[in-house]
Amino acid sequence: MDRKAVVLLGLLLVASHLFAQDGNKKAEKAQVYTFEAGGGMDAYSNGVPDNVQLLYFPEFYSHGTKHKDTVFKFECYDSRDSILTHVKENSEIRFISVFKSYDDPVHTYVDNGVKKALPISSIIRRYDRVGDDQWISVDYATNKVANLKEYRNQIVRSDSVIILDPINNKELITIYSYYKVEVLK
Repeated sequence: MDRKAVVLLGLLLVASHLFAQDGNKKAEKAQVYTFEAGGGMDAYSNGVPDNVQLLYFPEFYSHGTKHKDTVFKFECYDSRDSILTHVKENSEIRFISVFKSYDDPVHTYVDNGVKKALPISSIIRRYDRVGDDQWISVDYATNKVANLKEYRNQIVRSDSVIILDPINNKELITIYSYYKVEVLK
């Protein structure tokens, strides 16, 4: 992992802690995690807390995207074509399908006497892993196929999701880092 990605990761950890603070309470001092150069991925001087999950995906992936009333959902599958509900390692993913979902107000159905908009969901794109660092992308709308190469050492963006565990009232933080993918010609 390059130095910029490590610094960004540290800033995300600090920022996510500060944003999660209750507005009525004074913000506690956030713990800073520094990376020890040459120590590998897990060489953090203060250790990564057990409530933080670090996930790495190709830059075409998104953990959740919504545009107005349309939801774009990315589903990951393993080599047996089973849906991966919790991805722990990127190498588990055999292919990724992108679904577009929305409610169609023109087409309706009746549920218990109530007229409801028909939910529509269709696959719009699929990414198949064809090698350790290569994918094939199929765009169903245009019927175009592209070969992609990934560069796992080049992080292009990151974001995080903070969920409050209702059972133990503990924050669960997932940090998504997306690495560069380019189209092969």
